Amino acid sequence: MTTLDCLPLIGANGLRIEILEHSDTTLVIRWVEPGRCHYGEQRWRRRSAHTSGTCAVSRRKIRRGDAVFKPAERPAPANASAMIAAEVLEHALAA
Repeated sequence: MTTLDCLPLIGANGLRIEILEHSDTTLVIRWVEPGRCHYGEQRWRRRSAHTSGTCAVSRRKIRRGDAVFKPAERPAPANASAMIAAEVLEHALAA
């Protein structure tokens, strides 16, 4: 896993995401969603989307089967339905 100095990403409605560590299959992020939830170090895993949805960073549509990162914590956290499109994340990490 690669440790970053924090790659900040901004989502909709004031959502702030900072990527703290990453590998091809795992992320450790800081998730701050004002008025809803805050996770200082949350593990996310790469998987295929089980349902359609919207990328938390780009607001692009995600279709069932697309490669995404999702929270991997148990019990399910408040942001359990959130997804980040793997393609969006790869682009951000390459920049």
